[in-house]
Order: sequence, then C-alpha cells, then structure tokens
Amino acid sequence: MKIHYLKHIVIIVLVINLTSCKKNVVTVLENKAPIKVNVAKVEQNDIKEYLIFNGVSQYQRKENIRANVTGFISWMDYKIGDNIRNGQIFASVRTKEQDALKEAVKIDSSLSKFVNAITIRSNATGVFTVLNITGNDYVAEGDVLATVVQPKSLVVQVNVPYEYEDYISIGTNCEILLQNEAIISGKISGKLPTIDPVAQSQVYLIALPNENLPENLNVQVRTIYKEDVIAMTIPKNALQTNELLSDFWVLKIVNDSIAIKQKVVPLLKNDSIIQIKSEVLKVNDFVITKGGYQMQDSTIVSFKK
Repeated sequence: MKIHYLKHIVIIVLVINLTSCKKNVVTVLENKAPIKVNVAKVEQNDIKEYLIFNGVSQYQRKENIRANVTGFISWMDYKIGDNIRNGQIFASVRTKEQDALKEAVKIDSSLSKFVNAITIRSNATGVFTVLNITGNDYVAEGDVLATVVQPKSLVVQVNVPYEYEDYISIGTNCEILLQNEAIISGKISGKLPTIDPVAQSQVYLIALPNENLPENLNVQVRTIYKEDVIAMTIPKNALQTNELLSDFWVLKIVNDSIAIKQKVVPLLKNDSIIQIKSEVLKVNDFVITKGGYQMQDSTIVSFKK
C-alpha cells in the first residue's frame, strides 16, 4: 500500500516539474527580443555592366611657327593660351644687316625700305601651347618659335587590351569619366593600326571637337559590356557569400518578422545593385541589407518599411 502511494507522489512531482520547465521555455521564447535590421525591396531594373579603360586627352593637329630669317626678335606680344589666326602676324625680326644699313640710309635714302623689320606670320589657327621666344631673343632661320594647337582636333586616346577587340569598334557609344566626376558622352571615331608590344593593347580614338579639355588629362572611358533591361536586382549589401565565394544567398523576410535564407545566383552588377537569379524570390520581396551578417536561418527580426 505504501509503495503504491509513493508511486503516485513521484508521478505528481514529475508532472509539476515538467509543467514548470515548459512554462520557463515559453517564457524565454516570448521574452527574446527580435533583431533590428534594415531591409530593401527586390526590384526590376535596367542594369548595365561596363568595360572601363584608361585614356588621355591629346590634340591631333599641332603646327610649329618657325623663324624665316636669322636675327633678333624686335616684337612679339603673345603668351601661352592666347589665340591666333592663320596669316596673322606673330612676331617681327630685325637682322644684323638691317642694323648695319641704318647708317647707310643717312647717305642713301633709297635703302630705307630694307631696314624695316621682317614679319613672321602664323601658319595655323589655334591656341599657343608653347612659346620659345621673348623680345630681343636671337633666332636662327628654321628655329621653332611657338607651337599652335587646333582645339577642334581634340581626341581622347583609349588603350584597349586586344582581348576586348570584339566589344569595341568604330561607332561604339562610350562615356568619358573626368577627375571632377563630370561625364562626357562620345563615340569611338578611329583606331591606330598598331599594338603595344608590351601591354598588347590597341589605341582607339574618341573625337571631341566641341569640348575644352587640357592636353594630357588622364581619364577613364567606359562602354557597355552586358545589359539586361528587365533584371531582378537587389542592393549590393544584401548579397552574402561564404569564404570560398562558391555559395551566395540573401535573407528574405517572411510574415514581416522571420528572416529566411534563400540561395541566389549573382549575374550582372554595377556600383550599387546586383542582378540575381532565384526560383523563390520575386519583385517586391523584402531582403535584409544591414544587420544580417552571420544571422541564422529563421531568426526573428524587426524593421521599418
């Protein structure tokens, strides 16, 4: 009888303990705070992936103004950056012979026509980029006195590795990225028929007749490599991967509170978004962009829409 009574007591105690443990577990789960995260919508976008090359600005047409006689510069009133027209007087030169004739003119006035300074005229229209003389400088016949560039001949020379030959051709649209973050639209207008023997790159030209850029300006040139106008995209910081970069996933929000791990395949990308392929995700789904690093599957989260 006592044994039977003790068995009932033990059973009652066990039932009480189990009930108490269950209540504690439920209490712990109910009191666990959700993790705050930032989210973004899966969107449909026109996404472009670019090829980016280095380039430099150059003037294709340069003309040198040369001395047509040996003597001393008697007049020259230009400075670098000034404009000049074809046929306009650039400088005047007096020779030693003319200086010697000054005394002879006093005796024979008919010699006065030979003592006038000899003019040098510009053979091009453009802007001075080089001036090699100042007043009273001695010059010899044939010396280069100045260099004039024609602004309309401005081009950007682009170095393109030969492996991308199939993606670049005359007429290809491109964008020129300047160091001040300005962007100039252009087209490939020509190419040089030689390859750099070391870099194995070919020079392509982009004509910019209406732009005012300094020569030897380093720029970047980009052109479209691939494009998808109806791509399913996510922000770059929503994509997660393993150390080997072999698996990719996002954390999708379901029921407005649970983060579910979903595998995806990344495709095209640019500076801010990535195109993904997924059999589960669809446009307007929410994915975690911040706060989901190393987060376990089915974690309770909270966010502001």
